[in-house]
Amino acid sequence: MSIFKNGPFKVTKLSDDHPLYGRLLAREVEKLASLPDFSDDKGLFILSDFGGEHKGADFTTYSFLICSADKRVVFEEKTKQLRAKNGLNDPWKEFGFKDLGYGPISRSLDEFLSLADNFIHGILVTVSIDQRIQSLFGLDKKEAQNQIVELFRSNDLGEWKGKESEKVLRVCHAISILMSLVAFSGQKILWLCDHDSINVDGKKRDFTHTQKIFGHCLSMYSDNLYEIYGFAKPFEKDAGTTDLLSLADFSAGIIQEILQSEVAKKNVQLSDEKAKLAKWMGTDSSFLTKANLVFIKQDDGDWGVGSVDIQAKI
Repeated sequence: MSIFKNGPFKVTKLSDDHPLYGRLLAREVEKLASLPDFSDDKGLFILSDFGGEHKGADFTTYSFLICSADKRVVFEEKTKQLRAKNGLNDPWKEFGFKDLGYGPISRSLDEFLSLADNFIHGILVTVSIDQRIQSLFGLDKKEAQNQIVELFRSNDLGEWKGKESEKVLRVCHAISILMSLVAFSGQKILWLCDHDSINVDGKKRDFTHTQKIFGHCLSMYSDNLYEIYGFAKPFEKDAGTTDLLSLADFSAGIIQEILQSEVAKKNVQLSDEKAKLAKWMGTDSSFLTKANLVFIKQDDGDWGVGSVDIQAKI
């Protein structure tokens, strides 16, 4: 059984008709040295979480964990034991970036990250966007987002506000590009998205609209036909899926702080727990690939796109 496949990779449907954001992101993903080989897997999980939306953040981060659903059982069993050992079930506590200093989480962190490295077969990708780039789908933010809103409305894809319409496209294009390179026709897909503005249920928009948009984006980058592709929000007090989602949360949080420090040149003090997390993000694993890509607005107004070299920062 093969764990990884080596690059270079090719998004076969990529063309000049795709948005510039999609083309640039796809070309960076194509440069990755390796990707997980899921050819023997019947099902894949996609877990997503986002960061950098608080006041003072200079980067918005979008993190995605794509992993084998078939091979997740050992990780789930090991993390259940870890939770019980450190009192994280009563009261229930998620492994959250904002709670890294909480005693039981702090004491569990080294082992939790080691379990992820050794028992998750997949890829953890964070795409970071410089907030000075106001829209990735047009030169003028208002005009671009108004066009997206109208496109969704006219195609029965829900009533969206400009900010959320842009966000859902950023997320769906990124996942679809990754899936075009790691997934196969006939597989079962489940996307678990943390509670967020892109999957709220309202009077004129709900999570089914997000799902339809995702389906359209998937078809833009690949001709794969999946046996099932399902969608869910976090399951309450379900350690297995919650702990997988926590890795996306960790990634979104720590990458945002690293970029605040190294690119925005702000004074960011990393706690011991955050330093451990940063080191983990920059360290290769036997089963879990980690990749961090960033869009930066350059002095001439163009976008600079590349990988974040975490090893050089820690």
